[in-house]
Amino acid sequence: MSSWERGILTEIVLPEERSISDSVEMLVHEHARMVFKIAYSVLRQHADAEDVTQDVFVRVMRHAKELDRVRNQKAWVAKIAWRTTLDRAKRRNRPQEDGEALLNQLQAEGIDIDERLAEEQRVQLLRAMIATLPRDLREPLVLSTVDEMSNADIADVLGIPEASVRTRMARARDMLRQKLQALSKGNRDEH
Repeated sequence: MSSWERGILTEIVLPEERSISDSVEMLVHEHARMVFKIAYSVLRQHADAEDVTQDVFVRVMRHAKELDRVRNQKAWVAKIAWRTTLDRAKRRNRPQEDGEALLNQLQAEGIDIDERLAEEQRVQLLRAMIATLPRDLREPLVLSTVDEMSNADIADVLGIPEASVRTRMARARDMLRQKLQALSKGNRDEH
């Protein structure tokens, strides 16, 4: 167990709950990275993702007595992470990065600024396109790319049949492909 995982567990385990903590400790050890990835994929800030990770395991600890009734603990934890992350995303205002500090950092690291800006634009474009997808198509796509969750786990997290997950992901990819093709065609027509 990493020091980060121990830190999460130390903050959420009360002395009188040590008997339950073994199960929770196992969940933290197995799924802390997945929870962080889910949170980071939406929030895009390290500190916010860490906060969400801690919140998730606090919630898990509150419901630790129910662990023996959970048939798929990974999906259960992922569902808690997904909902907690969406709640956090709704409540926060994302501060803008200081552009000058970022430029200085890139120059110090010897990174080609034009190349970095082009890559950042591609990433922002893809995020914007994904954000325009209907929620029912966007959510399975995001979950599948975060921790390479299986269709069965995504189905458990979203509470839909596994066949619906496959259908929604295929539709989401088709819509993204069409949007990229239209954008590419528009760019060629301009030149």
